[in-house]
Amino acid sequence: MKPESLKILIGEINFKLGRINFFDKRLKEWEKQNDDLYDRMQRRLAKLIDEALNLLQIMNLEEPEKFKEEWESTFEKLQKEGKPS
Repeated sequence: MKPESLKILIGEINFKLGRINFFDKRLKEWEKQNDDLYDRMQRRLAKLIDEALNLLQIMNLEEPEKFKEEWESTFEKLQKEGKPS
């Protein structure tokens, strides 16, 4: 993978992970869990997790060594979070 493409991919992964942390933190602090906004935030979090997993799969295909060194544990954690309870 070209260095520019790799840099963009890593930037997108980091952006998605930041948004996941933001939504996860906000949802844990939410008081009215029967609220419509709460439900929308849950759906958005699930979508962000799915998007991040897809980007990490691309990283695994394109740069397997870098994936194993830096991203494999994150990938496994997101897979667990993304599964319905």
